Formats: sequence, C-alpha cells, structure tokens
Amino acid sequence: MSKPGDKVGLEGGLSERLPFCVSIATRENMAAVARMRAAAYGRHLPELGSRLVEPEPADFEWGCEVMVASSRLDGSVLGTLRTHANVLKPLPMEASMALPERYRDKRLVEATRLSVLGGADASLVRNTLFKAFYLYSLMQQVDWLVVAGRRPVDRIYDGLLYTDVGERGAFYEMAHAGGLPHRVMSMAVAEAEPIWRRAEHPLYRFAFQTHHPDIDLSAARDLGDNWNLPKSQPERGMAAGQGRLFHPPIPLRRASGAVLT
Repeated sequence: MSKPGDKVGLEGGLSERLPFCVSIATRENMAAVARMRAAAYGRHLPELGSRLVEPEPADFEWGCEVMVASSRLDGSVLGTLRTHANVLKPLPMEASMALPERYRDKRLVEATRLSVLGGADASLVRNTLFKAFYLYSLMQQVDWLVVAGRRPVDRIYDGLLYTDVGERGAFYEMAHAGGLPHRVMSMAVAEAEPIWRRAEHPLYRFAFQTHHPDIDLSAARDLGDNWNLPKSQPERGMAAGQGRLFHPPIPLRRASGAVLT
C-alpha cells in the first residue's frame, strides 16, 4: 500500500495547515460519528436517521473505513464519510443497480454516509474529506471512485467532475439510503488529475498541488492484492432497467466545474 503524498501534493511543493484533522475513526469516535449521521440523515429521512443513532456493522467490516474530520480546537466531529471497497463483496449501491460492463473486474471504492456539520468551514471540510477519499484510493490502488447522491447532493459531484455511470441524469432508488432516488456517478482514479488540470478546476491546487499534513490516513488497513471483485447482486426489482428511474433536470456545467442552476 502506498502512502498519502506518493502521487499528489508534490508538484507545487506547497504545504497548508487546516483548522481540523481528517483521520481514520477509532471506536472511541464512533458514537459522535453516529450522532452526526443521525442528525444529517434525519432531516430528510427520519426513519433512516433513527436507525443511524448507533454505529453500523459496516463501520467495522473489512474493506470499509470511516473517515472523520475533527476540530483541532476541541476535537469535536465536523464531518465524516465511510468508504466501501469491493474487496470481499459488492458495493452498497450494487444492491440497487447493476454497474455497466466497464466496471467489471475493477477495484471500486464507494463513499457513503457523507455528513458535514453546517457552518463557515462546511465546504472546506467536505472538500477535504473528498481529497482524503481520493488519497485513500491511491493507497489501495483503486480503479474507480463511486458515489451516489440524492438531489441536490448530486450537484456537488457534478462540481467535482464525477460523471454518471450509465444514462445521464438517471436517478435510482437506493436500498441503503431508505429507497430515496440517487444519481450514481464515478471517477476513474488514474484520470482524476488530468481531468481537473484540463478543466482548470478551482480546487486543483488544493487537491493535487498542496500537501495537507492534517490528513492522516496511516491507520487505514491495507487491503492488499487479494481482491475478490464480487459481481453485482441487485435486489429483486431494483436492477438497472427494471427499477424506477427518475430524470430531473440536469444543471449545465462550466469547464471550471462550476454548476449553473
């Protein structure tokens, strides 16, 4: 497993401190992480939110890591996301749709349970969590990053230049997100840097040319080379082309990655 910084943060030789740290959550962190998830999801899905008041089994499974952003001032949790690698079983979203052929036999990692505390630093926390998600993918030699976002969260992924895994603008009901329609999107890890560079993305310097010592993923478990790469097993009636699809208007996107509403 490579280390953060092996392939990013070197070109500009820049270093920047953050008002928080991003690390792999410990068991001691998980109660606070669960409370944040419950509050975040409870605003839109009260029933799901009520089930998230305690840590989930996936938080401790092999192939999953919980990333947590913690204030350097008082240690409070400011944001979190959980990664799922298809090292032993399919991604969570694959319970709801079958991925296209180009993802077959590829190393995939999905980001789930994204939750960020509102406030002045919310965007910075979210962007740093996604930088950590990318760094983690480099460490594990992943092929594709996968995300699933409800409206309007999908616009965040538009802004990060993720693209739809299948039909553009299609939303699929996600079993692991209370059945709420989500847009499923991806980014090829090897193409992320050149895509952002060509687009002159406003966060390019932050993501690829700046070393952030406050991102510490050293506690992440090395998934090694023995990935089973299991195939999708959508639940009955949820496979792509069989489940319900939704097509709300898709915002236009500038070359810079800015979303036009």
